[in-house]
Amino acid sequence: MIPLQRLSALLALLALASALGGCATRQDVMLAKAPTARIATVAQAPDEGNSPEMDGHLSAALLNQGLQIKAALAAGTRQSPQVDAVVSYVDVWRWDVVMYLQSLSVRVFDARTGDLLASGQWRDSALHGYRDARQVMDQLVAETWSRLRPAQGR
Repeated sequence: MIPLQRLSALLALLALASALGGCATRQDVMLAKAPTARIATVAQAPDEGNSPEMDGHLSAALLNQGLQIKAALAAGTRQSPQVDAVVSYVDVWRWDVVMYLQSLSVRVFDARTGDLLASGQWRDSALHGYRDARQVMDQLVAETWSRLRPAQGR
């Protein structure tokens, strides 16, 4: 039989480990294909449920990467002769006292071929925080471009 003091310490340690593990967010960026040319101009292709606020966060994040942003394209567009790449995102929001960002996915397509170049996913933990959506978008786009730049020979 485990003494009460030792059992209490073990339970406290397990609770702490669960809390810390539940607070972790996850971000993964995958380079699907090397760009065929340098990416300097981009346009957003909206996805269902995109909001003006998150569209603005995406634009700001792309500008932070030194990209020139052209007018948005029709939903679902993957190719365009006016830009080097087409960018889209999907965001999932949930309610818990206030709305919070649960997950974000950003995809970059080669505007000439329509091929997926890179995909970045961010997901909050089960014991979510109330993350700043602007910061999440900026960090995810920054990591995505950090993978694309070496692949395009910059």
